[in-house]
Amino acid sequence: MQPESESIKIISLTSTSFILVLGNSMLIPVLPEIRHDLQLTQVQASFILSIFSIAGAITIPLIGYLSDRFSRKDVIITSLMLYGIGGLISGVASIVGSDYAFEGIMVGRVLQGVGSAGTAPIAMAIVADLFSGKKQLKVLSLMETTNSLGKVVSPLIGAFIALIMWHYVFFAFPVACGILLVLFYKFVEKGERPPEQVNFKSYVRHLSEVLRKNKFNLFTSYSAGALCLFLLFGLLFYSSDMLENRFETHGFLNGLLLSFPLLFLTIASFLTGTAISKFVDYINAIIIINFLLLAGFLLGLLFFSNLWWDIIIISLISTSIGIILPCMNAIITNSGEKKARGFVTALYGSVRFVGIALGPIVFGYFMDFSVPTIFGLSSGLCFIQAILCFFFLHKGQRNISATFIFNWLSMLKYPIQRKKQRG
Repeated sequence: MQPESESIKIISLTSTSFILVLGNSMLIPVLPEIRHDLQLTQVQASFILSIFSIAGAITIPLIGYLSDRFSRKDVIITSLMLYGIGGLISGVASIVGSDYAFEGIMVGRVLQGVGSAGTAPIAMAIVADLFSGKKQLKVLSLMETTNSLGKVVSPLIGAFIALIMWHYVFFAFPVACGILLVLFYKFVEKGERPPEQVNFKSYVRHLSEVLRKNKFNLFTSYSAGALCLFLLFGLLFYSSDMLENRFETHGFLNGLLLSFPLLFLTIASFLTGTAISKFVDYINAIIIINFLLLAGFLLGLLFFSNLWWDIIIISLISTSIGIILPCMNAIITNSGEKKARGFVTALYGSVRFVGIALGPIVFGYFMDFSVPTIFGLSSGLCFIQAILCFFFLHKGQRNISATFIFNWLSMLKYPIQRKKQRG
């Protein structure tokens, strides 16, 4: 294969992560304008984000199953078509401006969510099929980097397009999906391994068995990932509304300010992913410490109410989330036997989508009557999650946090025993 063709193939595969991130992040800075023009409530506005993630969460396990039965490339091309058509429907519905504009946007967002389930998650499987060794690791690393880059620039893209008219943001999806679809069709071959003819009933039964054997560890891992994404997108939704209504910033400035927490998230994720192999024995402790920090940072939002304090605290929250998520990825990918890894990671993708979906809805609900309540509840959830991680989360065969505490208690106990012997 020509080097240029392979480079375009890699760009096509890694761009699926960018497309996936655009689905919600690009709309965040323009949500206040959408809510104002369509006269929506906070909860209705939050559903424009959340319905995308709900549809994706429900669809990911089924799409994963289909990609094992049929061609992964065909699944991705079909998914990109749905993603683009959904954006087109939402855009047309918003411009027509009828009494059912909101409903039309929601229909389009559901289609986009279904399409999103067949983008980056399936592209990772194609990478595993087409590459091996260091090449595979390099491409997977590029996918994660592209995902992080998308989180930073997508609010800026959305805010920039909205300078012309917010309705046009939806039309960016069919354009981006159309370009990527052509690249995939021309430059990505179907060279995956022959699909395994897995009976759907067997698929579900095997998944249930895996969940039963690893229920405590997986529940803790899944809840940790979901909570991080719940907080991230809930706080982004809160920040977008706060900037518009309390501090009266608009348009592109909103996107620029929202990019700061996402930049901290990206840097933390990149540095953690780079160094995680050196601290593999301390992953549990790192996760627990950062959940405790999250609990404290969330309470810190209650003390002051000015623009830069909120941006700094939310950036610190994003940093802790950026540290936790790569650690959780390392634990998830090593949970259970190898043949169950696809099931485990697919479900992890689903619960992450659930967290993304619930964040704007729950924050939007409490923002209508009591912002401090949602910060207090979120802080409590982080503290509970730290406790769950201490007792149930493990990597491999041992819980490093429990071992550390046991050794610490033993060190305290030893002087007491010596004292008794002397007495």
